Amino acid sequence: MGRYLVCVLVAVLLTGCEAHGAERKEEGRPGVLRLETERVVVFKDGHALLVKHAEAVADARGTVFTEEVPENAVLGTFWAWSERGPAMRAMRAGWVEQEVDKEERGACADPAAILSANAGKRVTVELEASTLTGTVLAVPAAASPAVDPRNALAGYEFSAVPVLPPQTPVVALTVPERGTVVLSGRDIRRVEGPELSLECKRKVRVTERRKRLSLDFGAEAAGKNLAVRLVYFTPGLRWIPTYRLDVKEGGKGQLALQAELVNELEDIRGATFDLVVGVPNFRFREVSSPLSLEGVMRNTLAQAAPSLMRSANLANNAMFSQRASEWGGDAVQDTAPKIPDFGGSDESPDFFIHSVKELALPKGTRAVVPLWREEVPVRDLYTLDVRVRRDPHESDTVRYGGSESSTGSSSPLRLARGEVWHQLELKNETKYPLTTGPVLVMRGQVPQAQELLTYTPRGGSTLVPLTIATEVRSVHEETELERKQDALKSNGNSHALIRKKGTLTLSNPRGERTPLRIRLSTGGKVEQVSDGGRVKVDDFRTEDWGGNSLAAVNTHSDVEWTLTLEPGERRTLTYEVGFWR
Repeated sequence: MGRYLVCVLVAVLLTGCEAHGAERKEEGRPGVLRLETERVVVFKDGHALLVKHAEAVADARGTVFTEEVPENAVLGTFWAWSERGPAMRAMRAGWVEQEVDKEERGACADPAAILSANAGKRVTVELEASTLTGTVLAVPAAASPAVDPRNALAGYEFSAVPVLPPQTPVVALTVPERGTVVLSGRDIRRVEGPELSLECKRKVRVTERRKRLSLDFGAEAAGKNLAVRLVYFTPGLRWIPTYRLDVKEGGKGQLALQAELVNELEDIRGATFDLVVGVPNFRFREVSSPLSLEGVMRNTLAQAAPSLMRSANLANNAMFSQRASEWGGDAVQDTAPKIPDFGGSDESPDFFIHSVKELALPKGTRAVVPLWREEVPVRDLYTLDVRVRRDPHESDTVRYGGSESSTGSSSPLRLARGEVWHQLELKNETKYPLTTGPVLVMRGQVPQAQELLTYTPRGGSTLVPLTIATEVRSVHEETELERKQDALKSNGNSHALIRKKGTLTLSNPRGERTPLRIRLSTGGKVEQVSDGGRVKVDDFRTEDWGGNSLAAVNTHSDVEWTLTLEPGERRTLTYEVGFWR
């Protein structure tokens, strides 16, 4: 009996091994591509260019295929070729149906199934004429229903061998003082045991409909090993630049950049990430390639490029090769596209690339990658921006850095609304252009501000706002110097000439020298300025006059002063402006 039990278990295990071997044989069949992502070119807008490669032996027709069809490849960016062997003749995308085994969970249908689902647990099994108590042994479930013990025992002689019909479920117990006992599932009447699970797993064969991307290299490629490369542009992956600026003594600062990566696309294992500084122009970024087999492609394309839809039928989601007249029979791809070695600004005059080697980023993962840290010159700068908006109703409005106050107001606070901002002027002396992103400003362990660092080329300068400087104050007002009625007639309208004198009074109660940059924007022509102010006269701007077109006879002026206030100093800047009203 012991040899019989051993043979049954050996047959069970051999059957399981044969099934596993069949799966491995399926994986290694000719033509199947196992794509690996080797490079990802990531843009800040949430799109990325993926470069994939794979090797496979072409089938008898010279075709290789993959079921990893990109879901949202952008129209016109999907390319494939072979790096050795015959050139590709066509690339096709479509749906195929195939039978696959799936595991289902459900209630166990009989006592034998309950025992199989409770391997390792102690149970009591009631048979027709006896009761056994022991521990359930694990038997490969995939093999149990198919094992016929009579076949496993062929060539053996036994004095007493129970005969089991084909497809009989088999269970095994370890019983004290009796060893291993194999039971026919049909002989089990009752099963008892603590914490028995009544849930069973079973394999079922179902028909699945899957996408398939096929690459046809012609009959001359049959049986040859092909190295295939795929490239496409797709949404789902982005990088966000974030900066940290540590301000030091002596006009120095340390600027660091890190990349915050967000991957909602696919699992990426050990690929090179090229993070792009720059704004790409992809006209059809919202339009899916027909090779993605997206059902909404027709409507999307009709909205994005109606003229393109009229000129060609791009809605064939089953195949997107050239039309027959263009394919030209035996015409093939003469040369394979080249993948640029993204290594910095030398590869493109419009982009700069930060490369990160061998980075693993599973789908749904967020990651932070340090890119560089360099010393930069910084200096404190206090700025005041004043904008005067005039209108035909004698009540000019002054705007300071975006806020407004009417000079016709009776509030005693009306002249104290000017906001002087404390900013840091940063000069980019690094080897990299600074892309737009949030920046955290620190002095030692104390945070100073978080703001937006704007794009700054190498060698350029930018301002980082910190806070409103409450210790540096400004007062602005205008007084009328002269008025001449009916001084100008234009398009049947009569205009008065008005000249005003403006004053900007600045005070520095701080105990330190304070560098200042003041900018004044006003409707009219500024004719005189004090303290070396620079004047730029420009064309009429409607925003200076509340959109009133009657004031189009006027010009626009910008004035800028650059100065330094000593501790406790008070200074008044003046200008004279003339305009037609």
